[in-house]
Amino acid sequence: MRDSTSQTSPSQSAIEALVQNFPNGVLVLFDGDLRYRAVGPDVLPFSNAKATELIGRSIHELFPEQTARRLEPELRATLQGNARSFDIEYDDRIHHIETKPTKVDGEAYGVLATQDVTQERETADSLQEQNERLDQFASMVSHDLQNPLSIATGHLQLYQETGDPDHLTKVEETLTRLDELTQDLLTLVQSNEMTDTIENVSLNAVAHDAWEMIETRSATLTVSDHSMKADRGQLQALFENLFRNAIGHGGNEVTVRVGPLEDGFYIEDTGTGIPEEKRETVFEHGFSTGYGGNGVGLTIVSRIANHHSWSVELTEEESGGARFEFTGVDLAD
Repeated sequence: MRDSTSQTSPSQSAIEALVQNFPNGVLVLFDGDLRYRAVGPDVLPFSNAKATELIGRSIHELFPEQTARRLEPELRATLQGNARSFDIEYDDRIHHIETKPTKVDGEAYGVLATQDVTQERETADSLQEQNERLDQFASMVSHDLQNPLSIATGHLQLYQETGDPDHLTKVEETLTRLDELTQDLLTLVQSNEMTDTIENVSLNAVAHDAWEMIETRSATLTVSDHSMKADRGQLQALFENLFRNAIGHGGNEVTVRVGPLEDGFYIEDTGTGIPEEKRETVFEHGFSTGYGGNGVGLTIVSRIANHHSWSVELTEEESGGARFEFTGVDLAD
């Protein structure tokens, strides 16, 4: 017959090995007062604290009050027989916690296992952001490239009808703009950091170039000149989207004004404006302001502003139209 000690020793050793080598985490046994009764491993991986320093102390003694308040309902639910699974932020790290109810000498206890999942969560967030950018890029391409393509096609047809070479010049200019737009959109999707394409630009020149790239009908543009630092191609894309939005809302006779602010510039129109209750959501991807747009234009405006570290605020023009104010803009040298 085998000695009873030899029968139990391997099991005890295995449990000890499991506790001491629990990967990137901590195992805890807690009681009905939310006090730690057993903790392992001996030296905790997150803080290098000794497990013996935690035993007998409650979560309100061990953690900041905000963290303890987050933990308490989860641990009490465990004591009532419900396993829990949740993330919690503590000490600038993200910890995933799993709990299971158990009994010790007939009393309700809980077992808690926690692991540092900061890197995993950050990777997941990064992948989600990348997927969102790809989705936005697909929408941006179809949105921002549509008008230049229409303009190029129109001039090509006019050339075929009239033979006037000026129309071919317009086709060439528009195709060049299409190439610039493609590069700008790729830059916006791939990175939030500025590149070395920042230069001194004229508000007047960029605004009028953008005006020529859209179907302006009988609308009017007035610009007070101002010099600033920006990526010229992206700034033009910003203007094109806001001009298109203004004409879509305001109709053929709308007036669009562009002018300087103390640390930036504004773009406003005499159209119908955007209701105050919708102003905080207009920059979200997919939000449509209701004139037949596909909800992408203002997202592009927001991303271009963020790309330059500008702030953008949507307010109301004095006659009730929309007014976009961009601040935090560097002035030209």
